[in-house]
Amino acid sequence: MSTETFQTLSQLAIALGLALAAIGGFGAYHFGQKAQKEKDAKSTYSGVLKPARKVLLSAQTKVFPEMEFGDSGTVFVFAGPQGMPLLKFAEDNHLTITTDKDGIKVSTIIRDIRGKVVAELIENEWKVNPNDSWDRNYSRNALEVKDDRGDVVLQARLVENRVQLQAKFYDSAGNGIGIGKGLGPEGGGIMQMGSSEHPLTMRIEPLFKYPSDLHLGELR
Repeated sequence: MSTETFQTLSQLAIALGLALAAIGGFGAYHFGQKAQKEKDAKSTYSGVLKPARKVLLSAQTKVFPEMEFGDSGTVFVFAGPQGMPLLKFAEDNHLTITTDKDGIKVSTIIRDIRGKVVAELIENEWKVNPNDSWDRNYSRNALEVKDDRGDVVLQARLVENRVQLQAKFYDSAGNGIGIGKGLGPEGGGIMQMGSSEHPLTMRIEPLFKYPSDLHLGELR
């Protein structure tokens, strides 16, 4: 074997080794990221919602916080006093929308029909009870929670000055109000009343893919 041939083979071996090392490094990074994502999906039950894009909310410019029934097009514009509940049907349950320099803030408590707290939002800071929920999925600006029967009971997505909301609200006595998007081609916003004897029957279509530990942050 000539010296030139040996040098050429050596260079090819080195190049192949570098290529394999790069592929191995990418694979380790990719699977490491996937493993971390699955770990986050299994262990994270709190976080903070942030609007996809902030807008300046001001009475002077007539830009007020809004609540939409899902993406139905049915919208409530909240121009009332700061801190007053938009919806309140018991002393222990409410839906409140406020604003500050960071934009729209949403606060509410989601209970099941037995009065147990499934999830809560306190000025966009969310927490889910892992013992009384089937699953939850989330992204930077959206949160969805399934109760222990697998039904979606909270779906909130912040879009600029608007929260797109669907939820089933129960108080500690089992009285409930459901708000969301109607099913079928007509859509539109709906509101349903319920009680411990007559539970809410409305269905909220999932926004995310499940299970969350395989599809964290993935929309349907």
